[in-house]
Amino acid sequence: MRSEGQIRHQLRQVTFRHLQKRLRENFRQRPDNCNFNQGFMDQGHLRSVCGYQEDGEPRLIPCDARQPGCLEMARTCPLWQPLRTKEDIKQEFLHLLQGDRGLLAAKYPDIAALMWVLDSSGEPMTSAEIQEATEAPPDSLGHPQFFKPETSSAPDPEPEAQGERSFWDRLWHRGGPRK
Repeated sequence: MRSEGQIRHQLRQVTFRHLQKRLRENFRQRPDNCNFNQGFMDQGHLRSVCGYQEDGEPRLIPCDARQPGCLEMARTCPLWQPLRTKEDIKQEFLHLLQGDRGLLAAKYPDIAALMWVLDSSGEPMTSAEIQEATEAPPDSLGHPQFFKPETSSAPDPEPEAQGERSFWDRLWHRGGPRK
C-alpha cells in the first residue's frame, strides 16, 4: 500500500502533466487556436477567416483547419497569436481542480481518483497544494528524499565473468532471444 506522501507526489506529477498538455494544445499554431480567427456561416457551413486588422480593414483570408493548406499556413503565419494566455489556462485548470468533482472526473479521471484517495485518508489536498502543483515541475516541489534517485560516489564494480551472468543479463547482451 502506498503512503500518503507517495499519493500526494503522484497527484502533483499527474496534475502538472495535464496542465502542460493543456498549455501545449493552446500554443500549437493552428487556425482554431489563433486570437484573430473568426467564424461565419456561409451557405449553412461554418467557415473561418483571419480577422487581423490591417489599416482598419480585416484581412479575411481563409484560415480554416478543414481546408487544405490552411494548417501549414497557420504554422508559418507571423501574425498568429494564442487564443488564451498562459495565466488564463492556469486559472481555468485551477477552477476545474477546485470545483465539482464530477466534472473533474469526467475530464481527468486519474486526478479525481487520486484526490478521492486523499479525501478518504482524512487529509484532502488543500487549495495551496493544488496551486503549488500547477506552478512548478514535480522535481522542484521538495519531495521526500526517497523519490530522488540515489547517486553513489563508489566506483563501478568489476564486470562479472561470462559464466556468472544471470539469464536476463546474458539475454540482454546477446540482443534478445534467438530465433
